[in-house]
Order: sequence, then structure tokens, then C-alpha cells
Amino acid sequence: MQFGKIYHENCIETLGRMPNDLIDMTITSPPYDDLRDYNGYHFPVEDIAASLYHKTKPGGVVIWVVGDRTLNGDETLTSFRHAITFQEAGFKVHDTMIYAKNNPIPSDCGKRYRQCFE
Repeated sequence: MQFGKIYHENCIETLGRMPNDLIDMTITSPPYDDLRDYNGYHFPVEDIAASLYHKTKPGGVVIWVVGDRTLNGDETLTSFRHAITFQEAGFKVHDTMIYAKNNPIPSDCGKRYRQCFE
């Protein structure tokens, strides 16, 4: 792998070519809850978490920005499921941070509050 080069490919393939304990920090906002069309791309959270665990240096950090979709008045809890998946892969969940959006998407949740964070 070449430092500073952008690889446009499946992250599982890229992580597979990296040596262990290489990454200082990963920051990403992966697809979740089918909120966008990713041309049929399947997002294997368990495989990605396991790979990132081996590739992240001791003391390294993974920042994983996800939110939850509300369906029929019920949140999907995707963010919680992802946190547990990373914990099961070996990571310590150090903190949960709230990203307050400046331009929240209008909600169609009826009388519920409008979701304005991830």
C-alpha cells in the first residue's frame, strides 16, 4: 500500500492488505438504515469492526458517526447495535458523543420531536 494514495474499493479489501496496528484514527459515517441508495452495496458492520480492531494501533481511535431511523414511531437503534458490535470485536467504547446538526432534516414523525443529531 502506498501512503497518501486514495484507494476506491471495498474497505474490507483495503484493510486486508494493511499490516496490523497501523491505523491511528478512523473517522467515518457509514451507510445505515437504508436511508440512501448505495447501489446494492451490503455493509458488513461485523467484518469491518473486526478488521478495524486488528488494524488500529493500541491507543488508536475509531470515530463512527451513525444515527437511527424512525419507522412507525420506533427508532431502529442502529447506533446502539453498531456500538455493541465494536465492543464485541474487542474495542472499548470510550464515549458516545452527540453531533448536533445545524440543518436538521424535516421529520414526518407526526407529533414526535424532530431528530436533530447523530
